[in-house]
This record gives sequence, C-alpha cells and structure tokens, in this order.
Amino acid sequence: MKRFIAGFALSTLALTANAYVINFTGHVNSTDGSLSGVSIGSIIQGHFLAEEPTNTYARFNWTHRANYRFATGNISANVEGHAISAGSPSITLYDNLNSNVEDGFSMSSGYPLIIDGVTYTNGAFGFNLTTKPGNTGVINGLNLPSLIDASAFDEHSSLTYGYLQRNGAPGGSVLGFRVSSVTVNPVPEPSSPWLIIAAGLALAALRHKKASSTIKRVD
Repeated sequence: MKRFIAGFALSTLALTANAYVINFTGHVNSTDGSLSGVSIGSIIQGHFLAEEPTNTYARFNWTHRANYRFATGNISANVEGHAISAGSPSITLYDNLNSNVEDGFSMSSGYPLIIDGVTYTNGAFGFNLTTKPGNTGVINGLNLPSLIDASAFDEHSSLTYGYLQRNGAPGGSVLGFRVSSVTVNPVPEPSSPWLIIAAGLALAALRHKKASSTIKRVD
C-alpha cells in the first residue's frame, strides 16, 4: 500500500496545472465475443489523463464547437480483466450547436490502440455523449468542463454510445458500451496536505530502498 501511495504521489506531483483527468464507467451493450468473459452488462472502467490542451477550433468562435488536442496524454480501460490503452486522446465539445445534435461531450483515442498487449494500428476507443435538438444547458461554454452529468444526455443509441474497434472496417467492432458516469478529477495543488504527506511517504520509501540496497552490497 505504501508503495502504491508513493508511486501515485510522485506521478501526481509530475502533473501540470493544465492537466485534465477524468474517470468513466459504462456497461457493455454489444460484443463480438473475442474478449473472454465479456458479455452484455459487463462493466468497463476507464481513465483519461492528458496535459496542455489546445482548442483547434478557437479561431472559429461562431461554430459553437471546440476540439481539444493535448501535448501528451493517454486513455486506459479495463473490462473483465482485459487491458485497453491508447495515446493521443482528444475531446470535442458542442454547445447549442443547433443541428442534429445540440450539446455534446466526446472523447476519442488516437492511434495505435492496444488490447491485451496486441497493437491495432487503426484501432479506436472512445465515447460520445450528445443531446437531441432543443435539449440545451447540458454543456455550458466551450471550456473543458469540471462537471459532466452523463444522465443529462439523451439515451438514443445514435446520440450516446461508447466503442472499441480494431479498425473501421465491417466486423472491426470489438464491443460497444453505454457510459453511465463520468467524473472529472481536479489535479491537487502541490501544497495540499494529503499530497505533502503522500510525497513524504514516497521519499521515505525511496530512502528505505536505497538503504536496503546499500546493506545488500555490503553483505
């Protein structure tokens, strides 16, 4: 446990103030059967961590849309013990788009996608949360939101869905899922008491490890 706290503290200290961190949970609603143990209703849990966002649509302030790219970042997830990971994630926001969708929050991975250690060059992983025309007020503004209420988006499968794909070809889908919750995790300030304590444990653990290795060399 101390080792986990130490590692978490050091990784958190490495984050910048421009980091964006979310956790999400969903339930599988379709599967091709290729992942053992995964069935309809299986829980998928994911983690998104990225830093230094840039809105590539910032100059088009009339679009009611933002597309955030990040200098660094990754998405990871687990479903019934199967590990999923991908880099270069992005986030798209819609606010009163006044089109076939109104408001929206979408997260997608870049390439490649890795499932259980196997790399898929054209794989994709992510989810889409949008509202139908007239359902406004779910997304307010085009800054990265600090609160996301997954239940406020419309339930129709064309508006709200998650996906895991080996490629974009027919038959390339591994599974689909419905997002049940999205939690935005603020990055703690380095001065917060718990982080100072955790960092202290991290340093103590490192010193203990160094002392132990010194004793072994002497023996």
